[in-house]
Amino acid sequence: MTDRFVLGAPLGRWQTNCWVVGDRDRGSGIVIDPGEHGAARVPELLERAGVGCEAILLTHGHLDHCWAVPELATQLQVPVLLHPDDRWLWDDPAAAFGAPPELLEQEFGLVWDPPTELLQPVRGGARLSFAGIRFDVEHNPGHTPGHVTFLGRELADVPVTFALGDADRASEDVLFSGDLLFAGSIGRTDFPRGSTPDMMRSLAATVLPREDETLVLSGHGPDTTVGRERASNPFLREAMAARP
Repeated sequence: MTDRFVLGAPLGRWQTNCWVVGDRDRGSGIVIDPGEHGAARVPELLERAGVGCEAILLTHGHLDHCWAVPELATQLQVPVLLHPDDRWLWDDPAAAFGAPPELLEQEFGLVWDPPTELLQPVRGGARLSFAGIRFDVEHNPGHTPGHVTFLGRELADVPVTFALGDADRASEDVLFSGDLLFAGSIGRTDFPRGSTPDMMRSLAATVLPREDETLVLSGHGPDTTVGRERASNPFLREAMAARP
């Protein structure tokens, strides 16, 4: 028996979607992209679900997705999984803005002191298992060099609780897309080390092969499906047209 669930909450000034996925029967789960205010909100979500945390998974290293990681990972004493190509952002999140490190404290009041001893590399092609749930990792450069997505497997009909969007049940596969794909849009490529050609290749390789009914839970905004985006998202159409 399992009692799996997906909880989502938009956090902070950038309204970054943080996801908690787990199994109440096992009493465990994982956290994806704990942004600003996540140090307070994520423990509330875990308590609400009645589970502990096995790991923190980061789709990429931008500050709005990892703001709470230092405090949260230290508090929970769990590993933090990040692609090595975004390690530069772990070491200096202000580099995402092309700014000096002191910007974080001057502009945001944030003293960045990451628990590097808890950092673990995750790469495309990895198959992870947390809370009895499999997550397949794909590397999707474009928004950042080390952007990844997590494809949750065998989640059909698992309840989804999220204030934005319409889905209340998961599909068999659920794409936690970070800033690769949004409802009607994609992540920006004009930040340092972003790449529009890489983004188009990543969309073609990661999104287009998925079944239309695949639920997409992104880093910002409401849920969507691959089929909906295939039919209406202009950037995905561009990626389709650019395929060899």
